[in-house]
Amino acid sequence: MKEKPLILIADDETDIRDVIKMKLEASGFKVEEAANGEEAVQKAKELAPDLIILDVVMPKMDGVSALFKLKEDEKTKNIKVFLFTGKGDPRPDIVDVNKKFALESGAVDFIRKEVDLDELVQILKKALA
Repeated sequence: MKEKPLILIADDETDIRDVIKMKLEASGFKVEEAANGEEAVQKAKELAPDLIILDVVMPKMDGVSALFKLKEDEKTKNIKVFLFTGKGDPRPDIVDVNKKFALESGAVDFIRKEVDLDELVQILKKALA
C-alpha cells in the first residue's frame, strides 16, 4: 500500500463526492473522483487505487456493472470495492440482503450514503489494514 492510501470515489452526485473527498483527505487519504461507472473502471485501470467507493445508481454504467468489469480484469480484480447507495432500505433484514448481494458480487461490503463520515473513515481504514 502507498504512503497515503488512494481512494477512488465514483458517484454521479458532485455534492456527495465533494463532502466525502473533503472528509477523506482530512483523514489522511489521497482521493480521486469519477462521475459514472465507465469513468470509474477507466480510472481504476490507470490509477490502481487501494479502494473504490462505487455508487450503485449512475449514468453510462451502473455501479454493479462497473464492479463486475473491475473483477473481470487482471489489473483491477483485487482492488477493494464498497458498493455505496442511498437507495437501500433501512430495515435490518433488507440491509442484510443488500450486504449479501454486495459480498456475492465481489465487493467488500455495502454502505448506505447516510453513513456517518467518521464511521465511513473507520470502515475504510479497517478494510485497508
